[in-house]
Parts: sequence; structure tokens; C-alpha cells
Amino acid sequence: MSEVIQPLIRKEVLRDKIFGVLREWILNGTLKPGERIVESTLAARLKVSRAPFREALWLLAHQGLVRIRAHHGAFVTRLYDQDIREIFEIRETLETRAALKIQSSRTPEKGNRLKAALRDLEAAAQSKDIPRFSAADLAFHKTLWELSGNRHLEEVLGDLSTLFFGYELIRDVPHSKAFRFEAMVDEHREMVRLILEGTPREIEAGFRRAFTGFLDYVLERFGDARASAEA
Repeated sequence: MSEVIQPLIRKEVLRDKIFGVLREWILNGTLKPGERIVESTLAARLKVSRAPFREALWLLAHQGLVRIRAHHGAFVTRLYDQDIREIFEIRETLETRAALKIQSSRTPEKGNRLKAALRDLEAAAQSKDIPRFSAADLAFHKTLWELSGNRHLEEVLGDLSTLFFGYELIRDVPHSKAFRFEAMVDEHREMVRLILEGTPREIEAGFRRAFTGFLDYVLERFGDARASAEA
């Protein structure tokens, strides 16, 4: 049995090490948004075979840091102004719907889960750590989707949001000192209050206001997001 298990463990460790190196290169700007990841070149640079390298790329894609396009290869995630606006349009619509579904079937358990996700976000904000905050932010929204009870809504938002949060992480890590942690927490705190105490009309207005603010702040931070894909 050990002869079978041991090689698998070594393979997974190698994949994870490659993942760690590539993730660091993406977040520190060595590999830039939109840049094609040339497997042969980077695998040779890391002195590893293509198989674990590709597995590492799939892990990065699962976190939204890389986009893999059939017949074209893998690219560091890059979103433009229109991409971001369209993602937020869908998120606002579906997350408002999720909030309304939770509001209509509120239970102490659902309230406790939302409050726990908010506490995690508050703790991450205090740490001033962008990767930790980004993970807590995504976890907060995943809790919201899950509590809606609509698995298709959860799947759609999961795919879109993973892509966005991956790109957000790439863009925000180099500028963590300027990030408005507390303001973002305040917005999420209001979202929880609306779900637990608000009326449907208040939830719709409040979520519209929150997502407008989120979008404006994203476009402010990603100042060059308006550049064309050709550029």
C-alpha cells in the first residue's frame, strides 16, 4: 500500500509548490494581468515536468487568478471596465434576490451564520491583510448565496465572483496600505442588518446602494481598467 500512496503524495506536494511559486509571481507582478503563461518556458525555469505544472494552473484557475482558454492556453486573469460592470450587474441582481429569500425565511440559525461571516470579515479587516480580507469577503458572500437555498444561483455567482475576487486580489495586494478596510466592512455590516431587520423594499434599495458603492470603488482602484483589450 505504501508503494502506491507515497508517489501520489510526492506528486501533490510538487503541484502545491509550483502553485505557490506561480501565485507569488502573479501577486508580486512578475506575471502581469493578461500575460500568457507559457508552460514550456516556466516549467523549464522551475525544473519541473508539464503534468504537475498544469495541475498547478488548474488550482490557480479555481481561485480566479488564472483563466484557461481552450486551444489558447493559460493567462493571468485580466478584467476590463466592461467585464467588471457586467459582473456587478449580475451580482447585484442575484445577491439581492438571495437576500430577499433569506429575509422571507429568517431563522436564528441563518442570522447566526451571517453574523459569524461578518465577524470573520471584521477580524480580517483589522489585520490589514489583503489576501485574508479577500478570502473572508468571498466567504461572506458565499454564505449569503448558500442561505438563499438556490443552488443554481449559488453556482452562477460562484463562477463570476471567483473570477472577480481573483483579479481583485491581483490588483489590491500591491496597494494594501490604501485599501479602505473599515468602509468595506461597514457596507457588509449594513447588508446583514438589512437582511435581518429590513423590509423587502429596504433590502432592494440598500443592496442597490451597496453594489453601486462597491463598483465605484473598484473602478476607482483599478484606474487603468478602462484600457481597451487591444492596448
